[in-house]
Amino acid sequence: MDEKKKYSVQDALEFITAEDSEYEGCESSSDEDSEDPNYIPHKDVESDESSESSDSDSCGSSDLETEPHSSHMDTGQPKAAIKGQKFSWRKKTFETPETTFKGPCAKPPDEIHTPLEYFKNFITDDMLLLLIEQTNLYSVQKSNHLRNVNTTVKELEILIGLYLRMGLCQMPGNRAYWENDTRCPMVADNMSRNRFQTLLGSLHFTDNTDLLHRDAEDKYWKIRPWLEMFRKQCLDIVPEEYNSVDEQIVPFKGTHSPIRQYVKGKPHPWGLKIWARCSSSGMLHDFVFYQGGTGKKTLLGIGGDVVVKLCETLPAEQNYKVFADNFFSSAPLVLTLLQRQIYFVGTLRGNRLAGCQLEDEKSLAQRGRGSVDARATHCEEYNTFMGGIDLLDACIARYKYHMKSRRWYLYLFWQTIMLGVVNAWLIYCRDCKLLGVQKPLKQRTFQAEVATSLILWKSHRGVRVGVPEDVRTDEVAHWPVKCEKRGRCKNCKVNATTTLCEKYDVRLCFTEERNCFKSYHYQR
Repeated sequence: MDEKKKYSVQDALEFITAEDSEYEGCESSSDEDSEDPNYIPHKDVESDESSESSDSDSCGSSDLETEPHSSHMDTGQPKAAIKGQKFSWRKKTFETPETTFKGPCAKPPDEIHTPLEYFKNFITDDMLLLLIEQTNLYSVQKSNHLRNVNTTVKELEILIGLYLRMGLCQMPGNRAYWENDTRCPMVADNMSRNRFQTLLGSLHFTDNTDLLHRDAEDKYWKIRPWLEMFRKQCLDIVPEEYNSVDEQIVPFKGTHSPIRQYVKGKPHPWGLKIWARCSSSGMLHDFVFYQGGTGKKTLLGIGGDVVVKLCETLPAEQNYKVFADNFFSSAPLVLTLLQRQIYFVGTLRGNRLAGCQLEDEKSLAQRGRGSVDARATHCEEYNTFMGGIDLLDACIARYKYHMKSRRWYLYLFWQTIMLGVVNAWLIYCRDCKLLGVQKPLKQRTFQAEVATSLILWKSHRGVRVGVPEDVRTDEVAHWPVKCEKRGRCKNCKVNATTTLCEKYDVRLCFTEERNCFKSYHYQR
């Protein structure tokens, strides 16, 4: 009987990438294997989705040998993990494969754009046009054709701007921003309370009567068009080398939802679950929404299927690295991702070790605190790059206003608004780093400028706040008026003048010798 071949992870990668592979199927175990003191008999790998074990063990530390059901296997590239695939392990030092990143990197822009321009890369004009159309239609449908809110793009931009301002100045309820004792001028001066409530009650994203284009199995159909448009914008971001996959929970306690989840141990256990793939810097690249179990068991399990789905939008054969926790990890998942030359790093539950017998917890405890049994490199990449989702969640939670509603899909709408702001800010920070800008805007300042620009850009309203560049050059309602008190010119910063811009109360020279008023509003 021929000697059974044994392959390392590096060998498996070579089989995948080689044009003329010599990989062949394995025969049954030889007598020599049974005499090997380091040999661990293989066992069938089955997905165990029902397990609630939270044990995390080190994974990917041994040589891997695969054996299909049949005694022989076709030559060529190995197929993805299949049910019944078997693993045999050797306890030896892990040999790190060649994983130099080959994918594209973000290029420095020609210049730093304004916060509003970064934000509009994610909340586009086409998305607002969809929102206008469906909001106006829904207002007519729910009032039995008696009333139409007749909203516009500018009004919805103001609504979103007010929401972002509310996140910077948190109050216990919407009405507090208009009440005399707690009035917020930036909110109350730009939209009446009644109009604000009317628009909130009419926001909609799809036609309820359009049954022909509705997927009966899609529980997110009420907001699906908006989500797909937003996802497309996230996919346009150049992916980074290191990515993490994890879940997000959008807090929601209401009962009128087909997909509300309870996740024990979370800061907000009740909510809507999102599976997301982020870069190590926190930028959201791709996401899918959890719609409940299907009742069908797969080899990779729910978590593994999610990772594969989110990695489909990563280019193949570029040596991307993906990190996830023990809910997603399994040995078959590692092999499945290797088919596209994507490397996986993660902790692993004890019941998903695929026959790899690591030292038990009792033995490790006897050896003392900090003892481990693993075969891996010394660099702790998991701890370094796994926190992308947590970083994104932290950025969102800082300045997100919790708008209450009975309609569950509005919570997802406001979540996408905040995701758009955070993604825009992170890309802005990346561009500043690439161009060597020393002091980029902090997140709070960035969100404030986005909010102010949304409210004042192409608007006839005037508010005494800092002037974003978008508003300064929008060429709308910048009227020169005279005031009694003289002040220093905002443009030349030398001369005193009594002329100011009516829109945002900035003093500018406006004489025959100096026309700072014109140059200030047209220069960028």
